[in-house]
Amino acid sequence: MNSFYLWINIGMIAIPLLFSFYERMSFYKKWASLFPAIIVTAVIFLSWDQWFTEMNLLGFNAKYLLGFYVYDIPVEKIIFSFTFPYTCVFIYEALRSYVRYNETFEELYRWFSLLFFGVACSLLYWFNDRLYTAVTCLVLTLILGTHLVVIRRRYMSWFYFAYIACLPLMLLVYGLLSSKPVIYYNDLENMGVRFMKIPVEQFLYNLVMLSMCIGIYELLNRWGLRYRLRRQKQSS
Repeated sequence: MNSFYLWINIGMIAIPLLFSFYERMSFYKKWASLFPAIIVTAVIFLSWDQWFTEMNLLGFNAKYLLGFYVYDIPVEKIIFSFTFPYTCVFIYEALRSYVRYNETFEELYRWFSLLFFGVACSLLYWFNDRLYTAVTCLVLTLILGTHLVVIRRRYMSWFYFAYIACLPLMLLVYGLLSSKPVIYYNDLENMGVRFMKIPVEQFLYNLVMLSMCIGIYELLNRWGLRYRLRRQKQSS
């Protein structure tokens, strides 16, 4: 029994959780939208991880775990599916609170989406025989295609800004998890290209996960705002 992975979870969420009550952000007031978004995203991506584990695309080293599992997924990974998105959405909201509004900046989401869409399509074409790479890139193209053609929300510019701001966190956390390794990957089913021992696909996986989480979060925020405005009209 080892609490290494658990302490990574605790260390990652400690500061964002503490500053969630900071007056200027008041991030805790958005928990009603945040937690449902995280739960939906966690269920989907934990199912994804379960499938990848069954297919022997990745695995978890029991040497660094507490030893409690749900199917093949350790409890620390389940906790991570909440702490990591929470921290990243906190960073996203912090940027929106402290970075000055700029219409030109908000239009950048199309270019970022096209860039990642092109990268995902290229990797899907060249590595379609690598299951980890192929599935990740296929889902990413579907998500980004939906944002480009159907959703077209300008908050995606802030999302990409936040994603870039979260890269040091990803490098630190996944670097620790991959160096032990707490999580190991089957390089026969991915590109075999790593940065600081982290498979490149992991960054695309996180892009998919966070875009889904923040997309649901923003949708619930809009629904909540419309509900409050409707209540105000009814009471006036």
